[in-house]
Amino acid sequence: MEHMSEVIPKIGLAIEGYKARQQDIIGLGHRAYKDLFAAANASMLTAVVQRTILQTYSEMVTVTPPRTSLLAAVSQQHGEIIAGCRVLTEDDDILSALIDAANAATTEAFHLIYAERLVVAASSGSGVNAQVALATPEQSPARKTRRAVRKPASKKTKAA
Repeated sequence: MEHMSEVIPKIGLAIEGYKARQQDIIGLGHRAYKDLFAAANASMLTAVVQRTILQTYSEMVTVTPPRTSLLAAVSQQHGEIIAGCRVLTEDDDILSALIDAANAATTEAFHLIYAERLVVAASSGSGVNAQVALATPEQSPARKTRRAVRKPASKKTKAA
């Protein structure tokens, strides 16, 4: 399991990668490309940090303690990550990207905690362990809504 002591240094490495890419971007001659690539660089930093943080959360959730314990652990780790990010940088743009990443990862952890757990039991004679699949309850209504939108279109063609 990845611990907090490993997360903050990984975020520091992500910041160093961001700064190195920024140096490359500064060397470009076209201002429009500089703005585009600077935005892409911030997005890349956010994505890398979010994946790093989410990895620690997903490892915590697989342990399956009570949800209140998971929420407490995630909120404590989120606070420590934000504090660590503030120590790593005082640059407002970088800090904003890090906070966005931490908030998004914490939201994903919340989804992991409250996802439906579908247990597929393997037959006891096969020697295969039971598998656990996660599916968020929000996915099914969204799919049904999309299908419902298509049905009225077919009714219009019948009326025509």
